[in-house]
This record gives sequence, structure tokens and C-alpha cells, in this order.
Amino acid sequence: MNAEHPLLHALLKAPEYIRLNEILSNGEGPVSVFGLFEAHCSHVFAALCQKRSGLLIAPSEQEARRLYELTSSFISSAALFPAAEIALVHAYASAGETSKTRLASLMRLVLGEPAAIITSVDALMQRLAPKEVLKNAVQVLRLGEARPQRPLFAQLVRSGYEPVELVEGSGQVALRGDILDIYPSHGTGPYRLEYFDDELDRLSVFDPSSQRSIEKVSQVLLPPATEVPQDEAAIKRAIKALLNANGFDAQQLALSGGHACPAPEALLTVLYEGRYSLFDYLPKDAPVLVYEPSRAEDTAALAQRVFARRVEAMLSRGEGLIEQAELQMESSELFKNLNSKRTAFLSTHPHAESKIRPVETIAFSAAPSQRFLGNITELADSLKHLKNTNAAVLLFAGEQAERLRRELSEAGVEAALSKALLRGPQAGETLILFKSLQSGFSYPNLGLYVFSENELFGYAREARHKRRSSRQGLIYQDLKPGDFIVHELHGIGRFVGVETLSVQEIARDYLLLEYLGADKLYIPTDQLDRVQKYSGSDEAPKLSKLGGSEWQRQVSRAKSAIKELAVDLAKLYSQRHHEKGFAFSADTVWQRQLEESFQYTETPDQLQSLEEIKRDMESTAIMDRLLLGDVGYGKTEVALRAAFKAVQDSRQVAFLVPTTILAQQHYETLKARFTSFPVRVGLISRFKSAKEQIEIKRALREGQIDIIIGTHALLGKDIKFKALGLVIIDEEQRFGVGHKEQLKTLKSNVDVLTLTATPIPRTLHMSMSGLRDMSVIDTPPEERYPVQTYVLEYSDSLLYDAVQKELMRGGQCYIVYNQVQRLERFAEHLKQLLPEASIAFAHGQMNERLLEGVMLEFMQGRFNVLLCSTIIENGLDIANVNTLIVLDADRMGLAQLYQLRGRVGRSARLGYAYFTFRRGRVLTEAAEKRLVALTDFAQFGAGREIALRDLEIRGAGSLLGANQHGHIADIGYEYYTKLMASAVRLAKGEKERPSIDAVVEVPLDAHIPKSYIKSEVLRLSMYKRIALISDRAGLYDAQEEMEDRFGDIPEETQNLMDIAFVKALCGYAYVEMLYVSGDVAKLKFHKEAELDGGRLLSAASEFGAKLEPGESLWLVYKKPAASARQMLSSLPALIEALIKCL
Repeated sequence: MNAEHPLLHALLKAPEYIRLNEILSNGEGPVSVFGLFEAHCSHVFAALCQKRSGLLIAPSEQEARRLYELTSSFISSAALFPAAEIALVHAYASAGETSKTRLASLMRLVLGEPAAIITSVDALMQRLAPKEVLKNAVQVLRLGEARPQRPLFAQLVRSGYEPVELVEGSGQVALRGDILDIYPSHGTGPYRLEYFDDELDRLSVFDPSSQRSIEKVSQVLLPPATEVPQDEAAIKRAIKALLNANGFDAQQLALSGGHACPAPEALLTVLYEGRYSLFDYLPKDAPVLVYEPSRAEDTAALAQRVFARRVEAMLSRGEGLIEQAELQMESSELFKNLNSKRTAFLSTHPHAESKIRPVETIAFSAAPSQRFLGNITELADSLKHLKNTNAAVLLFAGEQAERLRRELSEAGVEAALSKALLRGPQAGETLILFKSLQSGFSYPNLGLYVFSENELFGYAREARHKRRSSRQGLIYQDLKPGDFIVHELHGIGRFVGVETLSVQEIARDYLLLEYLGADKLYIPTDQLDRVQKYSGSDEAPKLSKLGGSEWQRQVSRAKSAIKELAVDLAKLYSQRHHEKGFAFSADTVWQRQLEESFQYTETPDQLQSLEEIKRDMESTAIMDRLLLGDVGYGKTEVALRAAFKAVQDSRQVAFLVPTTILAQQHYETLKARFTSFPVRVGLISRFKSAKEQIEIKRALREGQIDIIIGTHALLGKDIKFKALGLVIIDEEQRFGVGHKEQLKTLKSNVDVLTLTATPIPRTLHMSMSGLRDMSVIDTPPEERYPVQTYVLEYSDSLLYDAVQKELMRGGQCYIVYNQVQRLERFAEHLKQLLPEASIAFAHGQMNERLLEGVMLEFMQGRFNVLLCSTIIENGLDIANVNTLIVLDADRMGLAQLYQLRGRVGRSARLGYAYFTFRRGRVLTEAAEKRLVALTDFAQFGAGREIALRDLEIRGAGSLLGANQHGHIADIGYEYYTKLMASAVRLAKGEKERPSIDAVVEVPLDAHIPKSYIKSEVLRLSMYKRIALISDRAGLYDAQEEMEDRFGDIPEETQNLMDIAFVKALCGYAYVEMLYVSGDVAKLKFHKEAELDGGRLLSAASEFGAKLEPGESLWLVYKKPAASARQMLSSLPALIEALIKCL
């Protein structure tokens, strides 16, 4: 039930609303309502749905999403039901995020929860599964009841849950021994079910990032994970229908193996008898509101024509099924459903309905809020007038609330400040809120005026959906047989598997590695901290020879190069910090105003980076800071604020970029952001005429340009500044060697901020701290709407549909075809397929000037389709391009595909990405996994992590130079980073502590039995987890996690954990060897152990141990008649006492 929002209270008293509510509640419609703008519609709809479900229909997807966000401001039951993108044939996988949003809305209705559903005409016309099918798929589990595990698991898989080894995202299920982990698609969770025989012994919620239980529960509700659950009857119908059908390879393969259909939305009319829609899910008393009905009619007619053409084209190719023609209802059926006694047609202006005659018409006295766009004087005058009319006024000012109150006070208007709206404003009251609202509205006859940031300042803070970031290392999560690994002592080998070996009747698990010449090496699992999965090059690395000298030479060369780099960086760092530069002033009022006018909420990383940059600029030391973050992470905003700060002190800024396109983009961004301030921005590039360039250079020389943006043309000898104070360099690594020499001259004695879009590993960033000033914007891009991602076989009809859909909404498309030799021929094919589209093509082998010309014209909207190679992978940010089609996606790397996908969905529009592979091509296992991972990009998952790791390796090479990149490829980047951290410590004058990898031998079985953790991937990850135990707290934490995730810990696994703890303690105590034999333990100290003799004798005496000096110092500890287990338990106390002797 929704709590009444204070802003709804005033509306409930309006005579027009009272009458509308009466008609809809009593079923006396249909009714026509006019005088309502978009914001009023959501306001009225929210009021109607305070205590019941309802449906609001928008003409387009975009308007539906806007109405949803507005409605969400007033009631918590608002739910979006977007249109599904259905590939009729050759579907492989579909966009997870859209499906989850749709399913969440349907489940509210199925479970009888209040739901104010906002949808579009397109979505409403799509057929759905019967409501009863979804209802029957809901599982309710209670503590203590008998629910056999395997039948439940099978039922969940049929209901759309994806079986995985590790549950990380919604819609996943994992079975591990007596434990079942489930992440429901709706509601809370994820849940962990622990069994005792067939009985549910323990139910708890767990954290998917740590995999730890956090709260016990007594009941679990598990809705289906798909809006198309498939029972046995549905699967039988599908098998029969697809017997001789073409275009359903993936479905036929799954069905032949006894599995449910993938991408079942395309077969909905085959799977179920009867035809159902969203109308069938609504309660009988639910009000239905249609926003702008005349446009809704046009949309429905167009949707019907487009869908009919798609089906006709499909059938004419001999593909698909005739039943698929019914996947969308006809517009006549839609309006038959809308001709209801509980329907209201809402519009701004009176109109004559063509299809439905209303019983009554209601006119609202409503108006859009006046727009002031930052003009405080005009706003103050208006507020004074409204106060005289005794009106109630609400100003949603967000983070600018305090400033607005101060400025209004100076203009003679007093207003109260409030952090939350706890009551509606009183007559004659003006209230300023620290809250944001998407759009304002007013009801003059009610004396209520509501203004949002949009009307007050000319923008609205975007309510973006933040993706979760939980950067967990995937070093072992994805290690599988055949993968390359790096062992610090033995070099690069190939992982074969995990084997259990018994030596003198003691069972241990070992990693089996294969080296050059098929030589085998068994690595104990307690050495996993010395083994990493190889990542460092796109090419397969060369295997090392066991016992050979080449690996040691590679490591030695890498160490030398790293040491040289660290020393050089240390000298440069010291030199710049000792030279005196210009100290910029503290922030001005204008600086605060500029920053407050940013239309998005800054991420913590952005604010931290900006604080670091400002601190550098305000000091007398010369700044040389690197700002890292992918495209869309907000680097440009941070950079332009630094530039603005420099201009405040009458200093000029040079903004250097590698391409003309980027120069143009930055120029337009800065011009737009500085429009309210007297900042003069100039642009110099090869597209400026000779005459224009001469004028720009003169203005720059005379100080008439504050900020100049340009390519390497800015490095010319004829470029002179009057007072250069800050140089901003975007992607320095993309400049040539000659340009870099010129850059050194430009950078001398001025503050420098370098931007790069390629991420580097956080570990490398940390290891270099103190040698290079770096700020990292690590927060993933906040996407207003996740890009809808589809993986499917290529067909001309798919391409035609996708492009047409984008062109119909006035957008542009990228078509990526990474075969340069065939690009022009394919462009001709596209022109025949899409005669109404204006098509250009571009690739990296074109003349540079010609390429930049094409890209610039595309950016300016002169073409609406760009056929290109992967050159768009970096740097381009065009808000109007929101459809991406990639051909032969299975031939590209995951990181590359991730980058490409990032080129769309960068605006408030919904973005679409279609990753296609050729029909009939047999996919390799690796290609198939890449394509499956792509559909997870809408949420934070393993696919994205692997892609980022790929990108980070590239980034490390870009940051450190080609020479270092070669060493990363030679020894792997994990090991490289470890060596870098050591070299940096030495360069900074810190003493290097010897790394002691103690050998601990205890005659006990110490391993993780396969019967305890069946999955080799998970077993390896837990071996890694145990190998990283570093103290007693870490031991307890690992025990808790193991017990929570996998059940009671077997004795041999407990032994393994205790030995790992003892090994960690030995490292701290400078003990390099520890052997247990019978009731005796022998400990050998490292030669560099600096022990206090007196304390050591005292500790030995306390434990009844003896010291045996010699070439090495040994300590012999005897515990008469003790078992090996008892010896192991007593060792931590002894070693902790030895640590105190150092």
C-alpha cells in the first residue's frame, strides 16, 4: 500500500479529480479528460493508484519511461512494462534487463500486489503467457517443510532460472551438495536453502558479492525467472510445431536435449493455447488511462503495419511459423479492450476520438510550470506575485536548494528550506526542497505551483540507475583446463586440472601443469598465491621449459626494465615537486555555480578526482596528474572544471586531443557548459581555413581566447599564448613520437592534466602511488536505461528491422563489419536493402583527412547509418546514435565487444545492441561463451569483469609504454604488477622485506574433497581463498564462509585451513621451513631473521623447545604423545610467541 504523498493531497480535493475518480471507480466510462500535460498525467495516475492497481498507456516507449519516472516520485507501486524486442527467427539470447523489468511488473499483478503499471502502445500489443501459467510457476518454501532438492531444482530451471556454479545475478540457481542458492527475479534475495535429507533445514538471504549469508528467514517466495515458463505440455506443443520449421536451430537443439526453449518469446503462440495480453493480468477494478489517444491510435496502426511486413518477409523466405503472426494483437482488438467503462483518455487539448466515443468529458484547469532557466530576478518577481494570490509554491531545487534560498532572500523573497516533503505546502507558503523532481506542474484553480530544477535552472538532475560495482578478482573463477598460467618460479605453463595424490598415505590436492615438451609439474594447492592465470597478451604465450634458463632471463629483463622505469619516475616526480609553479586561487562563486549546474549527480570518484586536481592546482608545485576513466565516466566534466578554475585566474588553457572529431566534440561540450559565463572557447583544426587559423592564433596570442581546443596543430611553433596556465592532454599515448617531444616544450613550467579512457588495473595504480599522481574514476557508467543487448544469427531482415526502428525515431546507427576489404561491397548491398537510409562507410585504412571528414559529417547528422570497422571502439560519443549492429561478433574479443557496446545508449534514449553471427556457422566453445556473456552486460557480471581485465592489460601497456608492454606479455600482468610494487618501494627508499614462502609439512590429509565441492572452478577459488589466509581473523572468516556456502567443513579441509594459517604465521616469524613428525615439530629460521636472543630463549623455554644453532638456526618443539592434529593445533601459539622475538 502506498503512503499518501503530500503532493497528492491537494489533487484529491479538486472537483475534476473527484469526478474522474468517481467515474472510473463506479465503471461509468469511458471518459475523456483534457487540459493535462505529461507531468499532470502522472500526478493524476498516481492519485488514482494509491490503493489499487492501474494502467497508464503512453504512445511511445520514451514517453512511457518518462511517465514512469514521474509517477515514481509520488507512489512506490509505480512499475514499468517496456516493449520486448522479439527476434522471430534465429534468436540465440535476448536482453536480460528488459525481460527482468517486464517480469517484475507482471509478478506484481500475479501476486496481487498494488501495481501502477506504465506501458507503451507497442508493449501493450504484444501477446503474453496466460496469467495462470505464471501463477502456477511461483514456489513458496517454508522452513522445516519437505521439498526434495532435485525436483525443485529441475522445476526452477523450467521456470527460466539459469543453472550456474556461482549465483551472482537475478534469475540464477546453483546446486552444491545439500545447499541450493537461488536469486529470484522479483522481490528480495538471493536466498540460500540448506537441506537435511529432503527437509529445508535453514533458509537465509546471502550477499552475492561476498557469497556470505547475512540474515535468516522463515519463508522464501520464488517467482519464475521468465515471463514464458514452460511446463511439459508447452514443451510438447513446441516440439510438434517445430518439427519441420526453419529458423529455430537453437530451440530445436534445446528441445531435442530435453531442455526448455531459449528465447521462447518468439514461440509464445505455439507454447500456449489461447491469446493473452496485459489486459488479462489487470484486476477488474483497475483504471486504465490512455495518454494522448490520437497519437496512440497512430502508433498502433503503424506497429500493426510494421509487424505484418516482418511476418510476411519471414514467411516468404520459408522461415518461421504462421502462428507467429498472432504474437501481436491488431489495433482493432487493442481499442476494443480500451472501450471500457474504466478507461479515461487523457490529453492536453480537446479532441474528437475517432474510435471510441466517451460518455463524459472533464476539463482540468492545469498548466505547465513557467520556465526561468536560472533568471533569479524573474523567478523572484513571479514568486512575489504568487504570494499575493495566496498560492502554495514548491521549489524542487536538489543540491542547489541552499544557494537558491540565499539568492531569493537577496531578491526580497523569503522561503523555508526542507530536506523532505513531510506535508503539502500551505496557502501563501513558498517551500524550497533539497529533493529533485523530473518536471514541474501547476493547478491555478487549486493555488498549487510546483517547480523542478528543469524550470528553475534549465536542466533536471538525471535519475540514473547506477550499476553495481563489486570489482572482485576473477583470477580463479574462470580458470579451466587448457588455460595458460604463470608460476613465479617455473614460468608459463598450461593448466591441466586438479588431481588428488597420496604421498606416504597423506592425501593432498595438486594443480597439474604442463610445460614445454609435455613436461608435467604438480603444484601443491598451498602455493596458489604464487600461481596466476596468465593475462598479458591477446596472443597465446610461449610455454616455458621446466628447469630452463629462459624464464629466469625474462624475469630478470623485466625486473631491470621495471627498476629503470621506477627510478626515472621517481626522479621526474621529485623534480616537478621541487620546481615552483603558479598557485591558483581557491574556488570562486562562479566555480560553485558552474559545478552546481551539472545536470547529473557526480559519482564519488569524480568528486575525489576533482578535489585532488584542485589541491594540485592551488599548490606552488607544478601539477602533472593522470586522470583515468572510460568514456562516459565523466572525465571531460572534471577536466572542464579544472579549465574553468584556471580561467578564473586569467590563465589560458590548452586542451590537446588526438583527432579532429574529439576536438569538435570537446569544443561543443565546453561551449554548452560555459554558455552562462564569459569564457571564450576557441577551436583550431585542419577543418579551419587558413584565414580562420591566422585569426585564432592572433586572438590566442593577445589573450582573447581563454581555452583553446585542438589537435597536434596546437603544437606548432607559431602558436603563442599570452598566459598559459594549464595544459589538458586527452589520450597522450595516441600522439606520435615527434609530437611528444613538442609536448615536453608545451608542458614545461605549467600544470598538466592528462586524460586517458583506457582503464589500468587498480593493483598497478596502487603499486605506482607515490611515483605518478593518478586520479581514477572507477565507477561504471550510470546508464539512464541499460542498453538492450541481443545475440542472434544474422539476417538481412533483422538488419532492416533494427535500422528502420532507429530511423523512425530520428536516430542514427552503427553497423560494424570488420572486414575492410569487403566493406565497400557490403555498403552497396546496404544501399539496396535500405534505400531510404543515407549510408556512409569508414575504416582505419582510409586517408586520415577523408576519414575525419566522414566521421564529422556523421556526427553532424548528415548520414544516419555508418558502416564501419571497429574504429568506433574508442573515443566516439554521439548521443543520437542508439542502435549498434555487429556482424561476425563471434570473431571478436569480449573486451572489444564491450567497448563497441559502450558507443550506444549514451543519452536519455533507449540503446539497442545486436551481436550477430553467420547463419549455419558452428560456434567454437569460446565464441559461444563470449556471446552468452554479452547478454549479461546490462548488469554487472563475470563477462564484464573479464572484458575489463582485457582492457586493463591494454591500459597498463598504454600507460607504461611499448617497452613495458612487452614485459607484461612475457611474464603476465599479475606477476608484473607484483614486481612493479617491489621496485617502487625500493625507488622510494623503503627497505624491502624478504618474501618468505614457508614450507609447512604436517602428516595429515589436507585438501577439499570433491564430494564437498563438486565444481572444480569453485574448488580452485576456495583453494585460492585459503592460500590467502594471513591472520587469525582471516582463518575464522574463511571458516565461516566455507561453512555458510558449502555446509559442515570436512576434517581434511579444516586441516588445510589450519596449515594455511600456520604457514602465514611462519612468514611473519621469518620461519622458512616447518616439519612435523610424530610428536616433534622442527622450525628453521630464515638467514635474514633478526631475532632478539633473550626473548627467543625465553619463548623456547616457555614452550619446552630447544634451539639448535648451526649453519641455519633451528627450533625443535616436542609435545609428548601428541597426535599430528594436536601438534597442528598447538603450533600457532608457539609461532606467535616467536614473532614477538623479532
